[in-house]
Amino acid sequence: MAGHSNPKNYTELEKIFHPQSVAIVGVPSGSGQATMASGFLNSLLELKFQEIHSLYPVNPKMDEVEGLKCYKNLLEIDGEVDHVISMVPAHVVPQLVEDCVTKKVNSVHFYTAGFSETGDPAMVEKEKELITKLKDAGIRAIGPNCMGLYVPSERIGFMNGFPPESGNVFLLSQSGANAGDVVHGLAKRGVRFSKAVSFGNGADIKAHHLLNYAAQDPETEVVAAYMEGVQEGRDFFQALKMCASIKPTVILKGGIHAAGARAANSHTGSLAGSIQIFEAACRQAGAMRAETMDDLHDLIITLTTNAKSIKNSGVALVSGGGGYAVLSSDAIATAGLDVPQMPTETVEQLREFIPVAGTSVNNPIDTNLSDKDLQVKMLGIVANSTVTDVVFTNAQFNTPRKNKEQETPADKTESVRSESLESANTIASLQNQTKIPFIAIQRTRSFGELAGIANDTFANEAYRNGIAVYPTVSRAARSLGLILDWRKRRTGLPEIF
Repeated sequence: MAGHSNPKNYTELEKIFHPQSVAIVGVPSGSGQATMASGFLNSLLELKFQEIHSLYPVNPKMDEVEGLKCYKNLLEIDGEVDHVISMVPAHVVPQLVEDCVTKKVNSVHFYTAGFSETGDPAMVEKEKELITKLKDAGIRAIGPNCMGLYVPSERIGFMNGFPPESGNVFLLSQSGANAGDVVHGLAKRGVRFSKAVSFGNGADIKAHHLLNYAAQDPETEVVAAYMEGVQEGRDFFQALKMCASIKPTVILKGGIHAAGARAANSHTGSLAGSIQIFEAACRQAGAMRAETMDDLHDLIITLTTNAKSIKNSGVALVSGGGGYAVLSSDAIATAGLDVPQMPTETVEQLREFIPVAGTSVNNPIDTNLSDKDLQVKMLGIVANSTVTDVVFTNAQFNTPRKNKEQETPADKTESVRSESLESANTIASLQNQTKIPFIAIQRTRSFGELAGIANDTFANEAYRNGIAVYPTVSRAARSLGLILDWRKRRTGLPEIF
């Protein structure tokens, strides 16, 4: 049953994730151009797949592409082919399937669309027929209508700009575009992936196969999913239950309203189903349900940093004062967290070096300090308060740079990078010393035209040191609130962290 450890499923998918040779059949003649169709060859070349494995472009109209020999068809390739990426039109797929069977390949990824997602009964039947032929030959299929595999350890990707480094997050997605957005978006915040799979129509390999695999994968610690419909519901629930019982698992469900359901049906042929039933399944299995793409991104950040260790709802909000503090306090309360008043002993400690005029030390905390050492001292006192479970603070310290008028553009860029690294490491040191999670909020008003460099540098260094970084207080608070709720609902299930 899919709900239990399935060695056969794991072994078959493990081979798919670690091909030693890949053939791209139907590679376009304009592969150097930045198009979705050209992305497979370009991304494999960008990750340097061909330096450690065999890469075979196939197009009968070309002899060479991007410096690689181009073959007329799959059977012309002399060596073994483990994995095939199909980019041919739907009407050519039957012949390609015959060639794959003859070549004895291990797996096929169908980027090719135009099958069951169209709703055409003939194409629905054709998809079943082709998948049956492949499975009878011992060949597994991903798709159709999908982007396929991203496995950084094997230098496999399906879009340009994917990080070459491996990480601990496994992503499964029915949408290739959404999978790309998750990888690209979270890469800027420091996250790295063990594997990502866009599986489209799921004619053969379905969500429950991937959840079963992710649960057993030693490289994976957190599992994330984007889904539009549930196939083989009982197997899906059993696999979700097994995965979520041993690894944090978060799912974003698309098609929860009528318009989204229609879009899901035309996109991957999925029937969206009842969101209430899906929500109940997630709760019973011990999984989290993200309601938005922002939720999915932020929960992955929370689950892969020290933010996940939050024990209770008390937030020490070290803010910029004024209206920002008011709205931030409201956002924290809306998420089910609290901004408790600081106890007398904490206030007294802070007042030893923070003047009364123009400041607040009761929580929210606004000190107007410009001396970095005093800012660090203040944060340490606040973190050690008996009411503090987590500290929200600005990503950058308010330390004026000396001689900045004399800086060249290159010097200024380097200074911003250096300051950002120093800020991230200082907050990490505070977190390590106090054993209280620190949350960094990246407000966009700092550093002017260099804000992008500052934010990316800080976010990546902070993440590397276990600090969660969010673009707004409301998103940070919501993510932490969801984690606390999830932990309460897991009563009776095994502790994950």
